[in-house]
Amino acid sequence: MDMDTGKIIWEYQGWPQHTFYSPNISGAQRLPNGNTLVCEGRPGRVFEVTHSKEIVWEYVCPFFENYGREGPSNALFRSYRYTGDSPEIAGRLSAPVVW
Repeated sequence: MDMDTGKIIWEYQGWPQHTFYSPNISGAQRLPNGNTLVCEGRPGRVFEVTHSKEIVWEYVCPFFENYGREGPSNALFRSYRYTGDSPEIAGRLSAPVVW
């Protein structure tokens, strides 16, 4: 969305539409390469999508826990994409990452 005009300049939708929905704990991050990292929180899915709306890769969390009355869930709260040399993960990698 253009923050000055409120105009939508790019959006992503699943097909059929009901296949891409999470009422809460979701988000997106525009990446330096122009792609978008999407966290579809409720179903525990993270994926990267190109500007032309092609999915580059996806991950579905295989770990389920019981969170109250709703039963088992693999929900994810948030996701971020970091480069191998980013300060957020400095010293946490056992080997260099090559992208």
